[in-house]
Amino acid sequence: MSRALDRFHHVVSLVDAESPRGGDGPLAERLDRICRVAVRLLPADGAGITMTDRNAHPLGTAAASSPLFRRLEDIQFTLGEGPCVEASAARSPAIEEDVGRTGTRRWPAFAAAALEEGVNAAFAFPVHVGAARLGVLDLYRYRAGPLTPESLRDALCLARVCLTTMLQQSVHGPVGDAADGMGDAFPLSSEVYQAQGVVMVQLEVPLAEAMVRLRAHAYASGQPIIDVARGILDGRIVFTREDV
Repeated sequence: MSRALDRFHHVVSLVDAESPRGGDGPLAERLDRICRVAVRLLPADGAGITMTDRNAHPLGTAAASSPLFRRLEDIQFTLGEGPCVEASAARSPAIEEDVGRTGTRRWPAFAAAALEEGVNAAFAFPVHVGAARLGVLDLYRYRAGPLTPESLRDALCLARVCLTTMLQQSVHGPVGDAADGMGDAFPLSSEVYQAQGVVMVQLEVPLAEAMVRLRAHAYASGQPIIDVARGILDGRIVFTREDV
């Protein structure tokens, strides 16, 4: 057995041994374990896993090692930029060793949010097979600097564990189906897309522009995009032509 395969099985054993904390179903619970193992195994202070659609767009946060890092996952969906978005689109890791120095040029809005939380390095590893994009494993660190080659290998192993977990889940139904145990993540994202349609009608703008307006409102008001979407759907937030 090769050393790489040995290492992969070792990482799997660490995930298997991680104590369950409960959750919204087997897939979400397993991904939560992966995030906690990532923080222990790697020189990382936080981790998150975001699911993506076939066009590399974030769908929702599936798991995170803490609420702080869940917020950093969510804000990438809100802003439409960040290491997760870049890694998924390119189908290759997005490595940012110094958010304050070079990350501000790559992802200005995300970098500002990350730096506000004290995060100075971010590393994103796509979870994909062939052309199929399923998600991204994100790692965050307070200290700037690169990952060692060994840490990079372990991060790629964890991304592969994410992949096998998601593919096993898809045997029972499409990945992203709330009935398959993802809990709130995908019902939430469906509300965002419903709200996008409402904004499109209210402003009489193209669908893509409606999402830009929705994200901009969330960012300007300091609210998670799902809260804005729910406000739109229940009539508490109404976009008018003056908002264009």
